[in-house]
Amino acid sequence: MKTLRTTFIAVLLLFMGIAQGTAQQSQADSVTISLLTAGPGDEVWSLYGHTAIRYHDLRTGEDLVVNYGMFSFQKSFFIARFVLGLTDYEMGITTMDHFINSYGSEGRWVYEQVLDLTREEKLQLTLALNENYLPENRVYRYNYFYNNCTTKAREMIINHLNVKGYTSDNQWSGNSYREMTHQWTTNHRWTRFGNDLLLGVGSDLKTQREASFFLPDSVRKDFDNIILTNPDGTKRKLVAKATWLIHPKKTIDQSPSTFVTPQIVFGILFAIILMLTIYQWRSQRSLWLLDTILLIATGLAGIILFIMIFSQHPTVRINLQILLLNPLSLIFAYHVAKAERKGLSHWYWRLLLAFLALFFIGGIFQDYAEGMCWLGLTMLTRSILSIKNQKPKTKN
Repeated sequence: MKTLRTTFIAVLLLFMGIAQGTAQQSQADSVTISLLTAGPGDEVWSLYGHTAIRYHDLRTGEDLVVNYGMFSFQKSFFIARFVLGLTDYEMGITTMDHFINSYGSEGRWVYEQVLDLTREEKLQLTLALNENYLPENRVYRYNYFYNNCTTKAREMIINHLNVKGYTSDNQWSGNSYREMTHQWTTNHRWTRFGNDLLLGVGSDLKTQREASFFLPDSVRKDFDNIILTNPDGTKRKLVAKATWLIHPKKTIDQSPSTFVTPQIVFGILFAIILMLTIYQWRSQRSLWLLDTILLIATGLAGIILFIMIFSQHPTVRINLQILLLNPLSLIFAYHVAKAERKGLSHWYWRLLLAFLALFFIGGIFQDYAEGMCWLGLTMLTRSILSIKNQKPKTKN
């Protein structure tokens, strides 16, 4: 309740500042508007940092933070809706003190870039923020790469500049979306594994510099290099002053957060399955239960990848990892087990072998999640043995 009351008061102060600004534009001279960038946190949803807009009236003392990252895990089917691109986020307003205390308590750095805006630009941006905060406007359809809390804040600022154009000398190497997310998950290997498992071919395509603006730190660096061209032809830098409000830690540990990485897990799995397969080949015994477990596990994962085909995220719809994590394996697991218990080979192994061949070829076009090639070799080993070591089965 205290937080809601604080937010309500903050909103009232913003409305008061807007009303006074409309009546007397000279008040804008006492207002500074900044871009705030927060560093990464430890939670999955905070690994990439955060972006917000600061509205500070030095004359009245109003000091507010506007951000587009408000959401609630309590909403029905939040995770499912997020994965499918059906999540709604909303704009929120809080006090600067609350913002700093919140990020400071989490050990996250905060960087402020005070913008060099004209009186008219400040007024237009403030009015636009006010309009955006109306109940019918504050909620928006979130998309991680294309429409998130960082892209919204950046667009609000860029779209309300009275300029002929702007340039930035920030160099761009054409990184893919996957490569950009990897920059922030170096010591979160299982999180990166989950992301890479869902991301498809579209996330590995080369991008233009604007594609990087879904990341808070990319926008921060870009703003530092933006030069605006005024209507009269003169130039000015977008950022008038930049400072650390909360300094980053001197050293950042980039080592894996756990020794048990996906690469190790799937590598060990392959070694175990390989030894069991050699044992089966020599003893001529059936390991139908092992094959059933592998087919069910990969098939269940394949159901998730199949659902992602219908996601609103374009970068996940075509995912070649579905050739390995194949939903058909779940359907045929029973028939394969039934055949192998009789010492026979089901024809699905030949179909799966073809899928696995395409999977390894597809690695040329898509970067797979860490350890997936080991899992591919595991299933390849079982497929080859099941085809070569058993009598063919003609009927189910």
